[in-house]
Amino acid sequence: MKTRGEFIRNYWKNYLYLEKRFLDSESYVSIEKENNDAFSFEYLSLFILLCNEFDAVTTEFCNHIEGEKRQRNINEKVGIIRDSVPNFNKYKADINERFEGYNLVPFEKFGKTSADWWHDYTYVKHYRSMTDENTHKPNYYKANLKNVFTALSALYLISCIFYERLEKDTQYSVEKSSAIFTKCGF
Repeated sequence: MKTRGEFIRNYWKNYLYLEKRFLDSESYVSIEKENNDAFSFEYLSLFILLCNEFDAVTTEFCNHIEGEKRQRNINEKVGIIRDSVPNFNKYKADINERFEGYNLVPFEKFGKTSADWWHDYTYVKHYRSMTDENTHKPNYYKANLKNVFTALSALYLISCIFYERLEKDTQYSVEKSSAIFTKCGF
């Protein structure tokens, strides 16, 4: 993939769909920090979809950076992107005033190990019914508002960063088309 138009068709439209589903979930759970631990089947579905899409976009971004297609785990992909994007771990998603109080810096803890939200995703995906040793709750409780919102911010940020690297064939602004996030930066 080389152009912004291709990115919009292949990835951004899906991001906007997932963002809308997240916003629609507010009919049931208010998007406020006090509800961060709330979990649901909708959050379970969104968490898996968002993380799968994040995985797909990071794969495409790494292929763009390195010019080769091969299998990589998430830590390898984040490492390649981090090496290519100055201050990558400090990128945060600025949020419109409707969701004030959230400070989402989803790549901050990525390093030799995964970020907390990605770690939780792997437990939800692979060990959903097992009980967490610390909380004594099934791992599907990790599909909560906080992790879904963080995964959404990660997908938004990686999409904005990648979009800026592609050839300009359209004047569309992915950064400005979000209903939640106002800007991508650090």
